[in-house]
Amino acid sequence: MAKEMSKAKTGANAVVYCGLVIAAITFFNVVAHRFFKRVDFTEDHVYTLSKSSREMVEHLPDRINVKAFISKDLQPPFSQVSQYVRDTLSEYANASHGKFRWEAIDPGEDHALEEEATKLKVPKVPRGRASSSGINLSATYLGVAFEYQGNVESIPQINGPEGLEFQITSIIKMLAEKKKKIAVASSEGELVTTGGDPRMGGSPGGMQWLKQAARQYDIVDVALATGEKPIADDVDALLIVGPKQQFSERAKFVVDQFLMKGKAVGFLVDGMVIESPRGQMQMPGMDQPRVGRKNEVGLDDLLAHYGFKVRDDFLMEPRQNIQGPIPYQGQTVLVNYPAFIVATDLDKENFITSGLKGAVLPFASSLDLIKDAQPGLQVTKLMSTTADAWRQTGFFIFDPQRQELKVGSDKGPFVLAYAATGKLKSFFAGKPYPTEKGEKVTPPPADASSGEARPLDESTGSVRIVVVGDSEFASDMYIGQVGQYVQSYRANVPLFMNIIDFLAQDQALAPVRSKGMTSRPLTVSSAWVPSAIKYGNIVGVPLLFILYGVVRWRLRTLRRRNAAL
Repeated sequence: MAKEMSKAKTGANAVVYCGLVIAAITFFNVVAHRFFKRVDFTEDHVYTLSKSSREMVEHLPDRINVKAFISKDLQPPFSQVSQYVRDTLSEYANASHGKFRWEAIDPGEDHALEEEATKLKVPKVPRGRASSSGINLSATYLGVAFEYQGNVESIPQINGPEGLEFQITSIIKMLAEKKKKIAVASSEGELVTTGGDPRMGGSPGGMQWLKQAARQYDIVDVALATGEKPIADDVDALLIVGPKQQFSERAKFVVDQFLMKGKAVGFLVDGMVIESPRGQMQMPGMDQPRVGRKNEVGLDDLLAHYGFKVRDDFLMEPRQNIQGPIPYQGQTVLVNYPAFIVATDLDKENFITSGLKGAVLPFASSLDLIKDAQPGLQVTKLMSTTADAWRQTGFFIFDPQRQELKVGSDKGPFVLAYAATGKLKSFFAGKPYPTEKGEKVTPPPADASSGEARPLDESTGSVRIVVVGDSEFASDMYIGQVGQYVQSYRANVPLFMNIIDFLAQDQALAPVRSKGMTSRPLTVSSAWVPSAIKYGNIVGVPLLFILYGVVRWRLRTLRRRNAAL
């Protein structure tokens, strides 16, 4: 009888225990559903909304409605991506205090819902699933549409978690805030947003990718030496990217006076260029000779007045370099070459580079500071090479297949980029200034009563300047074409966009942009290190698990033996 009561008591305890466990799990799930929270152990907190994203939706002027079109029959890995999309949108909703509302919609075979998805710019996209019988394709939905005050923006298709938070936050910013205007110089052979055929050497190339990546800005091209007022008053920042032609005095005056208004300019200037000699005929099957020479653009005096000098050199990294495009037998091949620099010595305090792990700068030139040129400027060194880097100076034949580079004695580290803020004195202060017609006019006295406009001798507010000894890192050639094969070049997009944010004093998106998107190049000190890492992952990790299992088995055997004794 006592034995039966003991069994009944044990059974009752088990039932009560199971009931309590089920109740606790149910309670936990209800609370977790109503108060969404994730624990994120990733280094960049990829799965947690950044502070700027939370503040963006928290301070929305009006409500934003979001529709996530997600098919139920998504196959891996897209089914996992769809859950990430749901979790991310839930975090935005929780941070918005009711201003961000979203719903998940599965159009299925409902034609009305399919038409709604098409109207909101979310198409049905074929997605594949690998199996033993091959790749099976099926058309499904996985995209998000945002509606705000009658305007619609969308992420048409989402194929992975990388960069999703940045896309969502930038769309919210674009819909809810007035766009700032960024001017891109286009009259001195620069890289411009209207494109062209980007090539190595002296070709102006293009930055067509910028129009899509910088949709939160109003990007316009400007000809600096044309018109009475080439740069409109509502322009917030000016970009001069890769000029290859001489700047006129009038163009320099326009740039200088733009800075004197307390605005911002980014100078991305190559100290040298590689080009094919003019008039040289190319023989079939043979590479056209290419030479390196000084890039004569006439900005040396203007930059020197502001305190910067772009050296006439190419920097070479004997170890820390990456694959890049090299002409070979009439074709372009990807090979490692010292001029394709991987810069990992980045300033961790300045927000332009603080969230980045590295950048790739092809055929970059070194920068020097001119001491006491502008006492009112506060200058920050953004990027540097390693101590092993050296300079290639002077006129030289560029033939990486037949010519071995001679390592120079002038070793690094060399500075690749600077950022500066503060007060600035005009390059034309006290000098005759060039008019639209090219005439040089002496400025009227400061107390002149004629009403004639007088150029500014110093900045009316704090200016912002960025100087980089390279422009190719921002070109379609490297970000678009080469970036398809060498992903590290794509990491230059956050760098360039952070430069624009710094110049426009719009830093909300910078902490979000590089989350999960940054290049993480390995710094290799010896030739055997890559092989050791490779085989350590292939062989070492399984051996560690086997060793752990053997140790556990031996410990368990000893415990059993001791228990038997």
